[in-house]
Amino acid sequence: MSEAPKYLAAPAALIWDELVEAGIIPAPRFDAYCNQISIERDAAKRISAEGLIVANEKGVPVAHPALEIQRKAQAEIRAWAGKFRTARR
Repeated sequence: MSEAPKYLAAPAALIWDELVEAGIIPAPRFDAYCNQISIERDAAKRISAEGLIVANEKGVPVAHPALEIQRKAQAEIRAWAGKFRTARR
């Protein structure tokens, strides 16, 4: 089993381990893929906890800023997803 690089933040390292356990074979830039999944999950948690609509600094209701972060992370995830092979079990 391939270990996550020491420089990865804890949430991304956990995702690395989760994906390797699921049979994904790490390759160059697998770290970036894991980081994007971590970002997407963090954004989803924030939106779930705080709602889709939040107040801006003037108290005006706006779409949660994490929605855009989540969208960008999802696009990166989709772009990277096909780059990694799955181990046969």
